[in-house]
Amino acid sequence: MGLMLGNPIPERYELIDGVIYDMTPSPTSTHQRISGHFHAVFWWYLKGKSCEVFSAPFDVYLKDGVDEWVIPDLTVICDKSKIQEKGCVGAPDLVVEILSKTTAVKDRKVKLKLYRTAGVKEYWIVDPYGETVEVYKFGDGVDSLPDVYGVGDVMNVGLFADLQITLSEVFTFA
Repeated sequence: MGLMLGNPIPERYELIDGVIYDMTPSPTSTHQRISGHFHAVFWWYLKGKSCEVFSAPFDVYLKDGVDEWVIPDLTVICDKSKIQEKGCVGAPDLVVEILSKTTAVKDRKVKLKLYRTAGVKEYWIVDPYGETVEVYKFGDGVDSLPDVYGVGDVMNVGLFADLQITLSEVFTFA
């Protein structure tokens, strides 16, 4: 999955701890539908509020001054000073990663650890094949098991107490 420095660099990639991770091939139509639905829900909910949602490709530099970045599928940022022309500089409030066969291990291990230690408040891992969403809530140095929601569930968004998402609408494409 990851490429070591010195190998040919792909056109779309992430740089984490000195390792280049190839971001090709492009996401599937299922991935894009799920991403689009979540983006629309957040966009409408956040309209007129102080937070903003961004879809990939959008670079996130978790540590200011460090030349490494990730490209989450969705990023919610509530501190406007972190939004710069090159992307987000600093930890976003919420990150959503939609699994693919080529990114699942990285999203579940490398990025889970990275987001937890960087100060991301909430991290979602969306499994389009199992039709589940794992919600990790990080804070106060406490590690807890994720809340897991399935296709039949209405999901509560921890960052926004009054926002709920009906997952059957996310995973159904009729």
